[in-house]
Amino acid sequence: MKNTLLILSLFLALVGTSFWFIGADKPELTAEARDQLVAEGQAEYFAELSEGIVHYRMTGPETGPVVILIHGFRTPSYIWKDHLTPLADAGYRVVAFDNYGRGFSDRPEGDYTAERTDQLILELLDHLKISRPSHVVGYSMGGATAVIFAANHPTKVRSLSLIAPAGTGEPSFLPGLLALPGLGEIIFHYAGDMLGRGSAERAAKASANPERHLVDHEAQAGFDGYNRALLSSLRHYPLRDAQDAYRTIGASNLPVQIIWGTDDDVVPYANSEEITALVPGATLHTFEEADHLVPLAAAEKLNTLLVEFVEATRIRTTTGGAGGKARGPDARLEPADCQCHLDETPL
Repeated sequence: MKNTLLILSLFLALVGTSFWFIGADKPELTAEARDQLVAEGQAEYFAELSEGIVHYRMTGPETGPVVILIHGFRTPSYIWKDHLTPLADAGYRVVAFDNYGRGFSDRPEGDYTAERTDQLILELLDHLKISRPSHVVGYSMGGATAVIFAANHPTKVRSLSLIAPAGTGEPSFLPGLLALPGLGEIIFHYAGDMLGRGSAERAAKASANPERHLVDHEAQAGFDGYNRALLSSLRHYPLRDAQDAYRTIGASNLPVQIIWGTDDDVVPYANSEEITALVPGATLHTFEEADHLVPLAAAEKLNTLLVEFVEATRIRTTTGGAGGKARGPDARLEPADCQCHLDETPL
């Protein structure tokens, strides 16, 4: 009964205020628009892949170990702006891309699935001529993406760092409501921009540069296809159904660290119990009293964890695995107690 009343109230609110949110059609992401974004410093590089043009950011020495940063559901590669330079300064070749439908990448027709993103990553690595295994970092929905990619392409991944990763847990009410046929279209058509702005404002408060964060959000949300991609991802991405991929990683010897805030109200910290059961060799780092926005609110601590974990992985790759076994550059590594813990104090 409570859910029915909530749905009815939401519907009436949308009907009563819909004229505020319809607005004009949004512009397409054209070549001219992208040139302007580059000139304004909003965008960096573009790659033409099989399903469209993909925007990416890249920095750091060409010969350094490769770190791939995979963003989450709504906020594209600009969420990593406080991580790109510190990781590059540590000697890594860092790549962060906008998934299809987000940021300044194309918004192709069709379903937005994990398989589509999986192919994007493969093609982007090929475009960048990166053949050596990468250290993959995934946040939220990007955590599920990272796990699926590693399970599908084990020789492409040297380690996994998962920040509040999706792919397990129980369905929550609002995403389930938005995913309903018909109702999701109504909500995203009339209130998608409002919901996006509210989410961006919340994230901006956690950011070291709130004004920049809001400018970045408005830039990507101002182009056609963004809300359609979000709705399709809700319906077709394995946001709670990636257990098989986690299980595959758990049966391998890939180094995995998991980073989670105890007060996460988007991807609940309680999900960490299921994931650590599926990946028993993973190291769990708990950020007390932190919410879902760890990459923004705790960028410095997160960078420290990432650097120390990658370095520990590299040392073990060079000197040999567990038990002193010799290992080549493409070897899969044994899980071990990572010497990369921060003091797990409240943020």
